[in-house]
Amino acid sequence: MKILVISIIIILNVVLQSTIFQFFKIYNVVPNTALILVIAFAIHMGKQKGAVVGFFIGILQDILFSQIIGVNALVLMIVGYFVGSMNQKIMRDHLAVPFVLTVGATVFYEFISVLFLYLLRYQVTILDLFSRVLIIEVAYNAIVSIFVYIYVSKIFKTKSIRRRY
Repeated sequence: MKILVISIIIILNVVLQSTIFQFFKIYNVVPNTALILVIAFAIHMGKQKGAVVGFFIGILQDILFSQIIGVNALVLMIVGYFVGSMNQKIMRDHLAVPFVLTVGATVFYEFISVLFLYLLRYQVTILDLFSRVLIIEVAYNAIVSIFVYIYVSKIFKTKSIRRRY
């Protein structure tokens, strides 16, 4: 049951991210709901399952949308692992937790993405990372993370999901 629910959410996220969310751009920036979902799942599921969820969301994104296979999978897997490793040390019911973790994870995600592009000889600079796009994406992701986290938390509070974690 849990794998089915999580799989449906992941697939729904990919569909929404590539269609409907494109109409909610702010300065040509769409929230990275895949990153936000990885954070929310990792907080509830722990480091190993958070890493697995991050890998599958990332590889799905790579296959469907990226020219470079593996970058999103690697970065989201690392985020899932590190956020999940904190799941016993944080207050899951406090909405500041996903907000702060999303801010840090967004900066990490963008930094690693630019680093990979640079290493693969794409024309990027560190200025590309710290452009106004990063600031907007950090703010956008952080705000959206609160709503996504509330939704994911409700899913994990249902009896069929909660018993297994």
